[in-house]
Amino acid sequence: MYVKPKVVYSNVWEDPELNRQALQILPTDRVLSITSGGCNSLNLLLEDPRQVISIDCNPGQKALLDLKIAAFKELNYEDLINFLGVRIYGLKEATSPEQRLITYGRLTRHLPDESREFWNSHLNHIKMGVIHCGAVEKFFGIYRRIIRSLYAIDKADRIFFCNSIEEQRATYKGLFRRRAKLLNHLILNKFVLGIVKGRHSFKYVNNLNFGQNFNNKLRYAFNNTLLNENYFLALILLGSYTGLKNLPPYLKKENFEKMRQNIGRLQNRLGTLRGILDTEGPASIDKFNLSNIFEWFDEPQFNDVLRDAIELATPRARFCYRYTLARAQNLDGKNKKILTSEPDLADQLFKQDRAFMYESFHVYRMAS
Repeated sequence: MYVKPKVVYSNVWEDPELNRQALQILPTDRVLSITSGGCNSLNLLLEDPRQVISIDCNPGQKALLDLKIAAFKELNYEDLINFLGVRIYGLKEATSPEQRLITYGRLTRHLPDESREFWNSHLNHIKMGVIHCGAVEKFFGIYRRIIRSLYAIDKADRIFFCNSIEEQRATYKGLFRRRAKLLNHLILNKFVLGIVKGRHSFKYVNNLNFGQNFNNKLRYAFNNTLLNENYFLALILLGSYTGLKNLPPYLKKENFEKMRQNIGRLQNRLGTLRGILDTEGPASIDKFNLSNIFEWFDEPQFNDVLRDAIELATPRARFCYRYTLARAQNLDGKNKKILTSEPDLADQLFKQDRAFMYESFHVYRMAS
């Protein structure tokens, strides 16, 4: 299956804490993770598994993770976050686009040929800091500029620096919210988002008012999750993080040495579950982070792909996956006999999801 090389996501917009608690990774585990922006595959290394196999059909996403891996192998912590483009609110960036190109030259020896060729033809992505180069992240940048033109920035930004949910709710209540609601109705629709993510992303999304759905989820996030610690919303609405303590786990300074120690356990591959089955064989994977891959399948396709995962699974395997906008597909009779759902755990985790944009979260284990 050919997919045009392109970075659609330069970050994974999924809360890694849900994956961590759902999968319950052991030191002996081999883990399969969907690549996307590479963040979840990298975050899973912090659980000390024996191995993480990261897969994606898009060569651009594979190239992105190859570059992040190379950065961990070659750079110290400060150079790493500066190269990737980590920005802290209120602080001037510590590096320049030209310096990032020089740093990239140090990383090329760690890159596979195809990934080196990809980045050599996308040096503009390197210059901006690659965690900002994805099509989705560029769209968020446009959205952020429009939002920030509607509000007095000093008043709007302060919601990210409240010390309690109560203070945050009061701040949110005092904002002029109608402007943002109208904007969300105008630009968050199938046509615009289809241009950003690809029309295929919404093939199985029906009867959904995107703008209203987003407004409802934003309102819930502003009223129920402390934004000071929510790096997802900070990156969307501020274009930066609120502090070095509020970064994705794989980018936190206290985790850097463990990341360096474990980075060799991560295998980054281009392909599908069927391809992994062909190379690794049955009963070879213990834990599965399947991200939101099932949004692109109808129910028979969903069950067929899930059967590939089941064939890969060891008897103690665990699975988790999400839906962003589409309705969840149902397991067929055969898969229901093999997998045991854990709805209570899934619901508990979904309620604490900091990545506010998802419709559902699902957790399964192999039936005993």
